[in-house]
Amino acid sequence: MNFSTGQVAIDLKSIKNNYLFLKNFCKPAEIAATVKASSYGLGGENKIVETLVKVKCNKFFVANIVEALKIRKKFKSINIFVLNGLNKNEEKVFFDNNITPVLNNYNQFEKWTSYLKKNHNIPLMLHVDTGMNRLGFQKSDIEKLKKSRKKLQQFKNVTIMSHLACADDKNNEFNLEQKKYFDQIKKEFPECKYSLAASGGIFLGKQYHYDMVRPGISLYGGKRTFHRKIKHAVTLKAPIIQINEVKKGESIGYSRTYYAKENINTATISIGYADGMNIRLTNKGYFHFKKKKIPIIGRVSMDLIVLNITKFKNKLKVGDYIEIYNKDYTIDDFAKQSGTIPYRIITCMSSRYDKKYI
Repeated sequence: MNFSTGQVAIDLKSIKNNYLFLKNFCKPAEIAATVKASSYGLGGENKIVETLVKVKCNKFFVANIVEALKIRKKFKSINIFVLNGLNKNEEKVFFDNNITPVLNNYNQFEKWTSYLKKNHNIPLMLHVDTGMNRLGFQKSDIEKLKKSRKKLQQFKNVTIMSHLACADDKNNEFNLEQKKYFDQIKKEFPECKYSLAASGGIFLGKQYHYDMVRPGISLYGGKRTFHRKIKHAVTLKAPIIQINEVKKGESIGYSRTYYAKENINTATISIGYADGMNIRLTNKGYFHFKKKKIPIIGRVSMDLIVLNITKFKNKLKVGDYIEIYNKDYTIDDFAKQSGTIPYRIITCMSSRYDKKYI
């Protein structure tokens, strides 16, 4: 049912196709889907996970244990890895729900392996810091791990991962610096499997793929500049709920940031910064109607945005939809206009939107 609020359409077929493209592109490396933040804001009670499971994706990364437990309720047999690691008093929850913490330092490694005791068939995932300086084993932790090599070797399935800081920039030399250090780790622990690349890293070349890659935004149709075969997956539109005539010299919106230079026609649409619209769009952003730009006038407010529809006054009426982003003007395009990144565009989508999966 359509309500007078933002309408989001999420193309599950495109997400599936993106996964299958990446799976083929990265062979023989395994594909693990990053579905943190409710599949980057698109989740809808695990709809995305369900779609990926149907095409035989079996490994999923989330940010924290709460996200993992929500997915585990419905999906009993998939492998779930928690990037934020093993934190205070979480061992039993991880173990009882068959969820794998990504171990981010030596203390977590000791705590988790001690809790597991002789359950050596349970997979281990270790994160080494190669230059991001957020999470991961530091050099001192690596030295401790070397001394615990026998304990590590008892486990039959160990993966060591890291994360690239500048993967979006193919020409950034820091990518090679991180890879060089990662390869040193690989020489130290040759018995383990390895994972370095998320979406951006995948397209730096096969040498970045190792045993497993972890795509996120590229599954959801963002960063299409990575590869032309990544398909658009998300559209957003908002309805006109009022049309006004504004006289020359009258102002619009909070703080009267816009004054009409002539008599104009305006449309008020039911979307605002509470729905993820950046207030920076005030008086300089635009949306679309049938591929034509419609300028935003006045301040972006919490629930409403006013548009100048003078050029379309005989073509638009209350109830018509204004396009925010779609297959012609993608989340990448809208992110650039908004002064942000496509990750934020979809992860900040409002819970007020009426979501439809197609």
